Amino acid sequence: MQIHLNWRWAWVGTSCLLLGMVMLVYVILERSVPPFTDSTVDDRRTTKTRSERLVSDMEESAEDLAQPVYKRPPPDPNLPGEWGKAAHLQLTEEEKKQMEDSIEKYAINIYLSDRISLHRHIKDNRMPECRTKTFNYRKLPTTSVVIAFYNEAWSTLLRTIYSVLETTSSVLLKEIILVDDYSDRVYLKNELEIYISDLERVRLIRTNKREGLVRARLIGATFATGEVLTFLDCHCECVSGWLEPLLERIVENKMIIISPVIDTIDWNSFEYYMQTEEPMIGGFDWMLTFQWHYAPENERKRRKSRIDSIRSPTMAGGLFAVNKIYFEYLGTYDMGMEVWGGENLELSFRVWQCGGSLEIHPCSHVGHVFPKKAPYDRPNFLQNSLRAAEVWMDEYKEYFYNRNPRARKFFEYTSKKEIRFNSVTELCAEVPEHKTYVGMRNCPKDGASIPQNILWEFKDDKTIYHIHSGLCLSSYRTLDGRPDVQMKVCDVKDKNQLWKFDT
Repeated sequence: MQIHLNWRWAWVGTSCLLLGMVMLVYVILERSVPPFTDSTVDDRRTTKTRSERLVSDMEESAEDLAQPVYKRPPPDPNLPGEWGKAAHLQLTEEEKKQMEDSIEKYAINIYLSDRISLHRHIKDNRMPECRTKTFNYRKLPTTSVVIAFYNEAWSTLLRTIYSVLETTSSVLLKEIILVDDYSDRVYLKNELEIYISDLERVRLIRTNKREGLVRARLIGATFATGEVLTFLDCHCECVSGWLEPLLERIVENKMIIISPVIDTIDWNSFEYYMQTEEPMIGGFDWMLTFQWHYAPENERKRRKSRIDSIRSPTMAGGLFAVNKIYFEYLGTYDMGMEVWGGENLELSFRVWQCGGSLEIHPCSHVGHVFPKKAPYDRPNFLQNSLRAAEVWMDEYKEYFYNRNPRARKFFEYTSKKEIRFNSVTELCAEVPEHKTYVGMRNCPKDGASIPQNILWEFKDDKTIYHIHSGLCLSSYRTLDGRPDVQMKVCDVKDKNQLWKFDT
């Protein structure tokens, strides 16, 4: 009983002590409040202060999230080409000879490029609305930047890499994937590997043979882990804020391919020419050559703001961003395209005809060095264009053939008894089961079994006999006068069934 009473009195004493402390705190607080205080005003002041603090925290957070992977060194106005200005050097006769040799080798003044900082600053002359626009970085997807190159000059390649690292938000850039398309320049071997090993988020992939730009890019894309694929050429310079508008637009519409405004970097002086007005859009002529055009009036009226993205019929092809899943849904690039040339129009036609769209964002600017001439030949440009015309242009392909008479010579009879469509397109003529029309399908790869419906026999009587159906290839004209072919019962007296192959 005594033990129980002691415990109870101890509990009462503790409670009284705590109550006394609470009363003391209350009295102190009461005396610290001035008389006649308007609690409503206090609440408003408190709310405002908290709101300002919250906004400040958000701004600091956005500013932190916008920080690039590497901070660019301070500008040095004494360096040639700084702020994108034209660079001029006083050269001796020997130095002039070295400069001319570099132009002959690279079609770019690499002698000058080597003397311009790899970290040079480009003046941001974008529209004011672009420079002040804010982004929700937490809602933007990550990107993998894929850069394919072949025998690229050291300084232009590294300036491209640093330009991405020093202008791209660290939280948005997943990686830079360099794809060496079987270069044979010594400095692009071990020296390059050692150099980039010290750079964050830069990977180097090497091909085992010359693949060409299209397939080299696709190889890089297979290694990408970002949500968005961003393709750049290997002689570019990015303006600060170049990536965010592209990613934001892809968040709004995943079924687009969006390009930056492609500014010109002079191949000789490295002066940066920024387009400050409404960007031009891509088009093409009937030879399937890419061209730039002013946007039509209806497209200008459609846009609610001058910093809205602008729709473009075609794209230049070298610089663009696309949701990776959507790119794979489209079928990526046409793997039958050789080296480069024509792939940009083929992909443009495919995007529009498969429910997507092409756009250019006026707030995204990337400079591109346009060489004095193509750095290497593209002998398959006509075949690439022909492939795009045959697949996507339907009856409009006749306009292409009228401008390219050489493209009409498109059949090649192979030792495997295939009729190949211009050989490099890797399309073979086939006759579907129980049909009389001639279609096209991908030719089988070396070593693969050959389907019976693509086997033909070029007979001595000049007929082309389809082995599986037992019919012969016959020419005719459609109701609107276009030439075409069909399968008919063989008849050597029918002149429409007599063919010859040029050797």
